[in-house]
Amino acid sequence: MAGAVAGLAFACTRPPAQRPAQLPTPPRVQTSTPPPAPAGLDAEPEAAALRGKVLEALPAGSRWEALGSEARQDGSLVWRRARYRVQLPAGANVKAATGALVKAAEDAGGVLLASRPEGRGQVLEVGLEHQGKVLPVLRVHLRPSEDKSSPQVRVAVVLDDAGMRLDELDRALRVGRPLTLAILPGLPHSEELARRARQAGLEVLLHLPMEPEDPELASQLGELAVRVDMAEEDIVRTVKSALRAVPGAVGVNNHMGSKATADPRVMRAVLRALREDGMFFVDSRTTPKSSAEVVAKELGVRVARRMVFLDNDPSPEAVRTQIRQLVELARRHGSAVAIGHANRPHTAEVLAEMVPEMERAGVRLVPVGELAR
Repeated sequence: MAGAVAGLAFACTRPPAQRPAQLPTPPRVQTSTPPPAPAGLDAEPEAAALRGKVLEALPAGSRWEALGSEARQDGSLVWRRARYRVQLPAGANVKAATGALVKAAEDAGGVLLASRPEGRGQVLEVGLEHQGKVLPVLRVHLRPSEDKSSPQVRVAVVLDDAGMRLDELDRALRVGRPLTLAILPGLPHSEELARRARQAGLEVLLHLPMEPEDPELASQLGELAVRVDMAEEDIVRTVKSALRAVPGAVGVNNHMGSKATADPRVMRAVLRALREDGMFFVDSRTTPKSSAEVVAKELGVRVARRMVFLDNDPSPEAVRTQIRQLVELARRHGSAVAIGHANRPHTAEVLAEMVPEMERAGVRLVPVGELAR
């Protein structure tokens, strides 16, 4: 597809329609031809290359059509602005697709000029920086699948322990479906990763360090950790400080926490802090003694629970086995939550590989907040 997309991006014309449902190409509007540009001032080759890179990032199975292009001129610079309409495949998420296109544009030296909802879809405007100016070169209207039989069994995958490396986001985006990134506070790239993930359309959680039973592990948690010997006011302050370190987080899940989540007093303080901001809690279930769900229901805080760990054994075959277990549990219960790790190389890779198999089984990926009740 990459070669076809790049070629069509240069030509700015629509390929012959393959499906009856696809709309005909609107008549091309005749525009005046700009005067020939002096050598070195034609920006169209760069603009066409950028359009090609962005369109290559569309999810596999997308149907798209060129709606035309207009000649543009700014002083002696000339280029074209092209418009496309894209029908996403069944199971593809508009936000995740938006994030993939924005990242592709930025990686290719482009600039996001605008991103706004339109109906159930999203419109992106992409520009090219050239000789100190930003030239609008591409408009893409992403529309969700019209497949009325889209699967209703839902699974959510949370990728924990993010914040050490920026390429953890790249792995999540390559799945091409909505995932949730749980970011530890205070790591070298926690704040920047949270900002980029939200901009790319991914759901972000604070991965809150909480005291485990193992004293040696507890000593490694750092300052932004909840411990069982803290006063309730100190717990609330710690949670608020940790949330500020992961901007844009919409909920919290626990990092470790086998001792802290088993203590109802501690969990009341944690969940009280979340309730004030309308956030939800995902219980990682690092202990069967966890009181998180019971206390959350007492306080009226939305909660979800982890049912599967994907990568305790990080080998690709073990991850495949766990994903199939996740699918089976989701089909049995209607939904299921799994936790993997953003810093383990095969987890997102295997998940991306298995998305078609999951969707054939009638299962779709959703952000974990959609499953919190």
